[in-house]
Amino acid sequence: MTVQRQNSVEKSVVDEKEKSSVDMKDNGSAQGELQSPALSYKPGPPSKPKLPYSWQLVMIVLTCMCTFGNHWSNGLIVALKTTIIKETHINNSQFATLVAVTNLVNTFLCIALGFYIDKLGGALMSVILAGFHLSGAIVMSGGATNNLNSYPLLIVGKVLAAIGDGSLDNAQHRIFSTYFAPGRGFAFSIGAIWCVANLAQFTGQSTANVIATNLGTYAWALWISSFIAAFSFACAVTVFFLDRFLRARYNVTDQTSGRRHTGAVKQGTFNIKAIKHLPMTFWLVVAFAVFENAGVQSFVSISTQFAQQRLKKGAVIGGWVSSFYLLLPAGLTPFLGIYVDVFGNRIGFLFLSGLTFLVSMLLLKFSHSVPTFVAAYVFYALSQAVTPAPQVEIVRNIIPDPQYFATGFAIKKSVVQASIVIITTAAGKLQDLSPTNSLDPAVTLWLVYAFISVAISGFMLIMSYAAPNVLPAARLSQVSPRELPDEVEKLARNQGIVVRKPAPEEEDEGVTELKLKEKMLKSPTHQSGILSWAYLLIGLGIIFIGWIMFGLGVNWGVHGSVVAGTVGE
Repeated sequence: MTVQRQNSVEKSVVDEKEKSSVDMKDNGSAQGELQSPALSYKPGPPSKPKLPYSWQLVMIVLTCMCTFGNHWSNGLIVALKTTIIKETHINNSQFATLVAVTNLVNTFLCIALGFYIDKLGGALMSVILAGFHLSGAIVMSGGATNNLNSYPLLIVGKVLAAIGDGSLDNAQHRIFSTYFAPGRGFAFSIGAIWCVANLAQFTGQSTANVIATNLGTYAWALWISSFIAAFSFACAVTVFFLDRFLRARYNVTDQTSGRRHTGAVKQGTFNIKAIKHLPMTFWLVVAFAVFENAGVQSFVSISTQFAQQRLKKGAVIGGWVSSFYLLLPAGLTPFLGIYVDVFGNRIGFLFLSGLTFLVSMLLLKFSHSVPTFVAAYVFYALSQAVTPAPQVEIVRNIIPDPQYFATGFAIKKSVVQASIVIITTAAGKLQDLSPTNSLDPAVTLWLVYAFISVAISGFMLIMSYAAPNVLPAARLSQVSPRELPDEVEKLARNQGIVVRKPAPEEEDEGVTELKLKEKMLKSPTHQSGILSWAYLLIGLGIIFIGWIMFGLGVNWGVHGSVVAGTVGE
């Protein structure tokens, strides 16, 4: 397709062999596979029956169960901190290493695994990643059995589990991006994932000490987690074969390409030059996540101890109070997903999540009364509720080529993991410097993170209305699916974008003028494409600082206790 901007110098006729002048051809994309992430695709003439909604529901349920074991185990180690330190005879520094290893492993591994999720498909990678988590869970359980209490085995098991934990949710998102289009169930499916994830983590975290106390050893808490991990692995295997069954029996359209879902392995190898094709809006979302996601997730690591200090209660009461934040997201996330599917407002939800996080930290910082503390935790729960679905959905919505959704999401997640290590290590050092071991000085760090996240999301929200031509991807992510065609035409006229009518064979594959215009609007300009390299270097700098901070934390022997891979990544 020839794409021209009327306000630029006229170009000569492009060779017919060239399918696009958008300069958006990645190594993994085949010619003619132009599509829009915000519009669903119509398959060609069906030779098989249409995929029933009942099977789509089965796919949602089974896919959600793939990470049930992963999220069940997320809070176990932190919840069992006192017992593990006592039984394994380790110090705070060694415990911080045990828990933070998940974040460190995934600072770089997430990007590589994201590429392979795009290449091999979410179903197959779910089996592989769930298998890694299961093997790690079994090793950790064995390390605590029969009074072995082996710290090295706990580390090995944690590393194995981390390989699967860090990207398993990304594989789930890739499955749903194949079966559901934005505005037609994708956001709801993401909300369903995090509903199950929060319930699993709440149950695992709140019952860990109960199981360890009543059964006489914390090994039973780990073994029960292993059994649940085995169940999740079985669900992943079932999803893999169900995907093959549905492809063989029904006419399933891959909503990332517009073509029939065949399960074919995507050709090509990872090309770092594809980074320049990520728009400015994507990097702003990454910057927001560095502060909001990392701040919200890392606060989990001190929530129990903070509740004990403020309420002056024991570990059991503190644990139940701090686990409350998981229940509200579990109930709200599916409904928020439905709202995003119907009405859009993705940037608005980013701003809302940052704002509620900021209010929570302000209440904790400047008031020490019990009612204010409770109100702060309610706002914190709200920030957790409105974080996951919009953030996952917006990454798919703003990138020009949704076939690279998992790669883009992995870049965001890797930087977030490093940011978590930075803030938790710094907070642990501030706590150690306090004469009373108080967490109050550390709250200032989370307050700064919250303020910056509000500033970034507020900027995007204002620009999406006041200057939509500057950040067109942000503007299109705000509008509802019903209004999207008109908004695309409006922005295309403003920027002087015209496209040639697609050929008949391309129309059969779902390519339309509207989709080509939308893709061009979301594609970065030449100048912003160059800036993408600068943004990537900043992201790598954050990852590098995260590793340095981890090393410093080990040297300091801080109280750091990171909960990795929880929610809203």
